[in-house]
Amino acid sequence: MRNNNNIINQTIIPLEIVEQLRAEKLVKIQLDKSDDPTVKDQIHSLLGKMNFDDNVPLYVSTIKGELVYVNGGYRALVNDSESIGGIVHKADGDYKLPASLISILNEVQLTRSSVTVEELLQIHGNQRQYRSRHFPICDDEGYVIAVGGTYTDCTEQYKNILDEDVSLNEQRYRDFARATSDWYWEVDKTMKLTFVSNRFTAITGIPSFLLIDKKIDEIGTLLSTFEGEKVTSSSFMNNTTPFRDQLLVLKDQNEENIYIFLSGVPMFDLDSGEFQGFRGAGTDVTESYHAKSNAVSAQKSLENTLYDLKEKRAQLNIATKQAEVALEAKSDFLAAMSHELRTPLNAIIGFAEAMSMQTFGQLNEQYVSYSNDIMNAGRHLLGLINDILDVAVLESGKIQLETKAVSLKFVVENALNLVVMNANNKNIDTSTIKIDIDHNLFVDERRATQIFVNLMSNAVKFTQENGKIGVRTKEMADNIIGITIWDTGIGISSEQQDLVFEKFHQDRGHIYSRKEEGTGLGLHISKHLARQMGGDIILKSEVDVGSEFTVLLPLAK
Repeated sequence: MRNNNNIINQTIIPLEIVEQLRAEKLVKIQLDKSDDPTVKDQIHSLLGKMNFDDNVPLYVSTIKGELVYVNGGYRALVNDSESIGGIVHKADGDYKLPASLISILNEVQLTRSSVTVEELLQIHGNQRQYRSRHFPICDDEGYVIAVGGTYTDCTEQYKNILDEDVSLNEQRYRDFARATSDWYWEVDKTMKLTFVSNRFTAITGIPSFLLIDKKIDEIGTLLSTFEGEKVTSSSFMNNTTPFRDQLLVLKDQNEENIYIFLSGVPMFDLDSGEFQGFRGAGTDVTESYHAKSNAVSAQKSLENTLYDLKEKRAQLNIATKQAEVALEAKSDFLAAMSHELRTPLNAIIGFAEAMSMQTFGQLNEQYVSYSNDIMNAGRHLLGLINDILDVAVLESGKIQLETKAVSLKFVVENALNLVVMNANNKNIDTSTIKIDIDHNLFVDERRATQIFVNLMSNAVKFTQENGKIGVRTKEMADNIIGITIWDTGIGISSEQQDLVFEKFHQDRGHIYSRKEEGTGLGLHISKHLARQMGGDIILKSEVDVGSEFTVLLPLAK
């Protein structure tokens, strides 16, 4: 409930006018539901559910001014009142309710809350103080469809407290005005300022007396929103209805913008009810505006960043596609070249073997030696080509594995058969390369054999003469078995252990390793193949002690 300290006497309508308005329907109802013929029935239905003291004056009006109901107490009050004005006689003979009452109806609808005003009435020659309370009446959906009003005689109560309350209230409101950050203003019916509180000077640095006789839109810029169009003071104050949050932009002494929200209520003459102007307050919302502006700027910055990220992502996708195309072209090239190279190379190796074996006749020792060199070099070159082709296929993702149950013992023995000759040439003991308890692996047989051949070849290559290599197994969790190929070779330093699985990398930190040839692809291929089959390779090594390569592979279920 909002208390209005303006004392007015123009909300009561003479009874004969009430009857005439009801009979002739000169005041038309204008509601959002104006096409609904049951609106009045709704109002009467709601009134039927309410209990009112018939002695308490009561009226009910639509929100646009059509009277729907008055009770006996209201009629008695009107009959007893000697000075009731506020009916405006127009040239066409039409009647309008008092502007003060229309303003109250609008305010009740706008705020959806009760409005209480003080009214002076002349009753049987005596001036009486009445307090009227105007309240909203809503339908079942919550829409305000009518406004009701009651009147209470509070003359005696008012007389007792008037003297002390006047001074107290004046002091109270002066203290409120000094304590609040808002400033207060008043305009006459021509919309020119007649009063501006000193708080305005504290906010803007501009003396408030300089604003007198100016319109509000002459002291600053009125905007519909923070970034909206300009408006004039008469555009929102010409309908004598309360308003809130009208934006006013002022300049301080430093030419900086100050953002003000204006709120105001209409004023009416005590006797005639004539509109006199507006009173209201101004609230400084500059900090809120800057906070909102910063938030908007931050949002725009984020949107720009997001746009840039999308652009870079698009460029990255294009670069990725180009890289994929280049990688595929490289893989196709390597595959084609490997095929073209292997065909003549196999012929060279074959003829060199025939010459070394003197298949087509006797050769002197010099030519036999040459043929052996050709054959060894060809085999070395063929191994390099095969490794490069494997890397190309693995990186292209086109490798095809034929996984099935394969005997671990069978795979290890096949791999040993391919490296045992080189081990025997260096007098390396391979007697511990044997599987005592066999297991079935779920792998591609050829690729699994290739892994163990690579690991055993490295063990033989980097183990000095009279050394030893072996194998041991250990069942791990989740149907995984670890097969460790160990040796007593030169070992690998800790800083090199993370690099030996990279392409073309070879540890040259040991003087012995510098004598050994290789492509540096075997471990890279082996680790990649193990992962393709659901496993991995783990390295544990110590310089001059030896190395352990543990192959993790899945068991057949």
